[in-house]
Amino acid sequence: MRRELRSIVPLAVVVMLLIAAVVFIGHEAWLHLQAFQGWIAGLGPWGRLAFVGLFVVGTSLLVPESVFGFAAGVLFGLAWGMAIMLFANLLAAAIQYGLARRILHTPIQRWLESRPLLRSIQRAVIGHELRLQVLLRLTPLSPAPISYLLGAAGVRFSGFMLASLVLMSHVIVEVYLGHAGKQLVAHGFNNAEHGWQHALLVYGGTAMGILAIVLVSKIAHRAVLKAIAESEAEKADSGNI
Repeated sequence: MRRELRSIVPLAVVVMLLIAAVVFIGHEAWLHLQAFQGWIAGLGPWGRLAFVGLFVVGTSLLVPESVFGFAAGVLFGLAWGMAIMLFANLLAAAIQYGLARRILHTPIQRWLESRPLLRSIQRAVIGHELRLQVLLRLTPLSPAPISYLLGAAGVRFSGFMLASLVLMSHVIVEVYLGHAGKQLVAHGFNNAEHGWQHALLVYGGTAMGILAIVLVSKIAHRAVLKAIAESEAEKADSGNI
């Protein structure tokens, strides 16, 4: 547990710095945020579709998925943000799977030759297909490289998409953090209308979300390494027979 708590410290420092920045530039940031949100709202349904398109293209080019998660919470709120992000994640995963399976299979396999850990993951996923895919989706690894890896490994598409639903656990926290940040900018720390209870809920929820992501990621990471070790041991045993 101590190791997990130590791993939270750098992220906590970043959050504190962001909070400090909000104190100094909150009003100006809120004005820009309102203008951008108004532009997205003016596009109607096309604004949401444009966001999904940007997500698919951006994450396929390895832009961090969390950036879009935070933005969705800011732009669309909790309910719509989560729905849009889940749809965007599943669509991007399906497209990345198809690219890896049909077009990028050979380049990906060549790229993996210099990355023994990822190569081991790819071998292990064949023997522990659905279980290991679910665990991989819970790790801090970016979803797009995992989708490319699994697509090139030739896992079943149905199991691949089922495991991709686990991405919702990260989506919930990311969208909430974006939404909470928007509330922080909009209402500040000493807003009499909302009171200290609202502030405690926002900041406490943010802290719990960060803690949940870190702890679940750590547990999943260990489970993935254990599954890889078991797969390598089974392969060695079969080779000695």
